[in-house]
Amino acid sequence: MGNGPSEQEQIDRFVSDLSDGPDVRVNQNIVKFCSLHSSDMLKQHYERRMEAGDCAAGWIKDLVVKLAAFTSAPELAGLGALAIAVFIDILSSSPSKESVKDALRCVFAEEKASEVWDLIDECLKRIRMNIDNRHQLRSDLERIEHKLSEALTKLKNSMLRDNHMTTDALKAWVNGAAFHIHMLVHLVRLGGINTCNPVERLLSDYEEALDELFKKQKKIIENKCSLESSATIPAVVDPPPYFVDEMGTCYNIGYGDFDKHVEALYNHRYGRQKREIQQHFSDVRRNLQSLVSQRGSFNFQ
Repeated sequence: MGNGPSEQEQIDRFVSDLSDGPDVRVNQNIVKFCSLHSSDMLKQHYERRMEAGDCAAGWIKDLVVKLAAFTSAPELAGLGALAIAVFIDILSSSPSKESVKDALRCVFAEEKASEVWDLIDECLKRIRMNIDNRHQLRSDLERIEHKLSEALTKLKNSMLRDNHMTTDALKAWVNGAAFHIHMLVHLVRLGGINTCNPVERLLSDYEEALDELFKKQKKIIENKCSLESSATIPAVVDPPPYFVDEMGTCYNIGYGDFDKHVEALYNHRYGRQKREIQQHFSDVRRNLQSLVSQRGSFNFQ
């Protein structure tokens, strides 16, 4: 028996040499501002802007005027907190920091996701405009929600049916789906939807779509990986081929099993991210009753 590394040790060493894959997870601004701790996240965002020296009296006054009617209200929770965070950035106008809106816009850089971003941008604007008019706000959200649902279906089908699968498109769909889920949560929170049933059904639909999309992406990644001859190595008879990943980078894997290395690569770069996305959806489902009954607050100190 030889004393060389085991097959698993070889694969582990291969994985340790891999870079991380492109980030396709739910953007942290959606995660934190739409969580059960949305008020704390909003307060921290406000305080960071203050500490950065963006605390001109004028924009603080504008913010106080806009939110003066609220102490604790469902309008300030979830998407409401996210919209207010964007409003804080607009008023503070700090050129040195990436704003929440900029971070979200980058998620939807894919050309085919432009319609999804336009609707999300409009949604956040309408929340800011009508945060003190619940009836109008519900009407706006219902109108935009229908359009967002259609846009996400088109984006999904372009990847599954029309073979326009890209990392950027997948990331845009994931974040659009997460935003859509939180739109429905906010509508329930505001009394625009009477039960959580539509949210639960949408979660199930998106969990199933997530599986389909990642299966499609996995096939594409697998097809891009290959073995490349290293026969040019001098003085080596029948040298082992190089493993070439989906980005064209070469790795020396000896005579290791190609399929197992592809599986390890995919899990490292994308499989772990898929599980994080699934966990986000699961967390929303598990905390749904608490999320829809959530009341946000924002104290100026």
